Amino acid sequence: MARRAGGAGLDPQPQRARLAGGADQRAGPAGLLSLRADRPAAAHRDWHHGLVAAEVPVSFRKILALLVLVAALGTYLYVYELPQAQKEGKKDKLVPLDKDAVTGISLVFPDRQIDLRKDDQGWRLVKPLTAPADDAAVKGLVNTIADAEVQKTIDEVPQDLASFGLDKPEPTVTLTLKDGSQTPPLAVGKNTTIGGKTYARKDDEPRIYLTGSTLHFGLAKQVKDLRDKQLLAFQDDDVSRVEIAPEDGPTTVLVRKDKDAWAIEPGDRPADSTEVRSYLASLRAARAVDFPDDAPTDLGKYGLGKPRLTVTLRTGKDGNETRTLLFGGETTENSQKEVYVKRATEPTVYALGDWSYRSLGKSPNQFRDKTVLGFDPTRVGRMTLERKDGGSVTLVRAEQGAWKVEGVEGKPNPASITRFLDDLHDLRGSDITAEPPGELAPYGLDAPDLRITLVDKDGAEMGKIMAAKRAKYYLMRAGGPTVFEARDYMYARLDKQPRDFIQAEGTEPATTATTVPTASEHVIGEGEQPSEDEEEDE
Repeated sequence: MARRAGGAGLDPQPQRARLAGGADQRAGPAGLLSLRADRPAAAHRDWHHGLVAAEVPVSFRKILALLVLVAALGTYLYVYELPQAQKEGKKDKLVPLDKDAVTGISLVFPDRQIDLRKDDQGWRLVKPLTAPADDAAVKGLVNTIADAEVQKTIDEVPQDLASFGLDKPEPTVTLTLKDGSQTPPLAVGKNTTIGGKTYARKDDEPRIYLTGSTLHFGLAKQVKDLRDKQLLAFQDDDVSRVEIAPEDGPTTVLVRKDKDAWAIEPGDRPADSTEVRSYLASLRAARAVDFPDDAPTDLGKYGLGKPRLTVTLRTGKDGNETRTLLFGGETTENSQKEVYVKRATEPTVYALGDWSYRSLGKSPNQFRDKTVLGFDPTRVGRMTLERKDGGSVTLVRAEQGAWKVEGVEGKPNPASITRFLDDLHDLRGSDITAEPPGELAPYGLDAPDLRITLVDKDGAEMGKIMAAKRAKYYLMRAGGPTVFEARDYMYARLDKQPRDFIQAEGTEPATTATTVPTASEHVIGEGEQPSEDEEEDE
């Protein structure tokens, strides 16, 4: 510890003034070196000089004054500087308002005016025409105006407003609120050359505001940008019937039999519910890209006198409500193909992207359920694969659920067997080749390359699948009414050799079982890091 002042760096302290500052030559207590013994003998190298710092007295009044100064500085920062920093960080809104209170918007451009009104049904255009508006687009307008912040202010309005684009604003915006009041007209000028800001002026205020350039870009709208572009609005569960009538082909009729069950008429053939849902989704997602004519006098001009495709939905509790789209001729706009479309009960002609139209003109076969053999995989007790080129294998499910392989030696590979069973269950044709099949020889199914027989746990045959490879791949259920064309990858999933169901030597079978830790094992929870020992174990 530090001792009394008067002998910094020396131990022990001198007793007489004449010795002050001199080195103490006494040996001192055990383990203490003389100050001049800078090279002690080997036996004394763990000894030390015992030098200590001098004691520096500190006044209590100085400490108290320092604390008062720190407290005063903290109070100043908290009371004055922090609020000022927060105020500077939070910019004022250009147009303070409640977004939900907006019921009207007026956009006045030098060459046009667009007025919108909100009613119980949503937003509507009321000028230059009356039509439903795109709710999402209008909400985007409101957000653009309400979110604009004042970034800088020019307090003196110059005589030449043209320099700021405020002599002919693009546009002047006025909002109507629920209580009938209106916001001051907001004139939006051009963007600054540097800095990405937009000039704006509120009514006749003697100042110009600078705000983010998103205001200028967000309000630069044409009428078509704000119109509702959805061709048909409906809910899938409300649709009970779909009619797809091409000008030069048979009409496809889809009838809902149950919540997720559809049939194709005539013939009452099962439809693929996934295909039906996909079609309805495409129809609901179809959006116009333009509005060529709101009051056509000659539909033939647009190929709508005799539509090349008519799609009708029946909705409502009894299917007594109809919604029909007519698809006409083609046009090209900016190298993009478009198709003219019209709702049957309204005059407006829409332009639809050709890519959307191509997904709507489907034939009956495209909706057919092309499942080759429907069965419950859990009931399968035996699978036999016979190959035309020789070799067959039988897969047998034991009582405990494990699989055995007959006809080839080795340990079964349960993962490959389960995958094969799943592939059989999911096997679907890509198209319908013949119905009824007639002669099977043209498809190679009179002597198929693959023949797969399924037997249930009670020994009853569940069905037989035949597959053949010719110029194309063909599938059918033995005795079934339909020959299907198959994709190459679907055929490849069936084209197995007996050894494909056997484990390779020296490998363990794959398993999907979840390993459960024992009571003595530590489980690392979410967000917890493993210890060093655990990382080494890993």
